[in-house]
Amino acid sequence: MKIGEISEQTGLGIHTIRYYEKQGLINKPEKDDSGHRNYSRLDTELLNWIACMKHSGMPLSKIQSYTSAVYNNNNAQCLALLQEHLHHLHQQRVQLDHYITVTETKINRLKKP
Repeated sequence: MKIGEISEQTGLGIHTIRYYEKQGLINKPEKDDSGHRNYSRLDTELLNWIACMKHSGMPLSKIQSYTSAVYNNNNAQCLALLQEHLHHLHQQRVQLDHYITVTETKINRLKKP
């Protein structure tokens, strides 16, 4: 799959995809005879997952560790990284629930005459 197609499928810009390649988040794709990058199905899956992890607050260094583990078929490392991230997300949810409650309380106080 060419970079334009993968950009369309993942919602990531071409420059972002190239940046992720340079950062080692995905393997450099093979090039066809005309020099165009040819991405695999795994690259597409990883780019979708990278976007998800990044939007959920996972640092690029941890994302790089995860994708490296995927390419190396190291399921134990993938599992450990995802469990750690899930724990972080649960902590974030608790904090957000608190902020929502505080904000709602303030709004209700301001609505009262």
